[in-house]
Amino acid sequence: MACDILVLYYTHHGSVGSMAQLVARGIEQVQGASARIRTVPRVSTVAEATAPSVPATGAPYVELKDLSECAGLAMGSPTRFGNMAAPLKYFWDSTSELWLRGALAGKPRPFSRQRP
Repeated sequence: MACDILVLYYTHHGSVGSMAQLVARGIEQVQGASARIRTVPRVSTVAEATAPSVPATGAPYVELKDLSECAGLAMGSPTRFGNMAAPLKYFWDSTSELWLRGALAGKPRPFSRQRP
């Protein structure tokens, strides 16, 4: 049985993105586990500004289905005064539909490797 782990991150200068790639590589080394790497778009102070639907480089943007389909979650963000970066918080603020449906109950759940 495959165990899909969502590696969700936000990076501004690239260091958190590099770390996410290393985390994903580690997940892929566990038998039965696969990593789904996703990021979030930047938020803008200009209401009219929108990010392209597909980033020019790097991981695709996260969708709610990525969160509901994963078995576990590894998340990375630079900190801003003790909080996660605004783009990542903006994504989490949009997940109330999943929380209200109970789609995230028990997530992230622990992943244990079967021993031979």
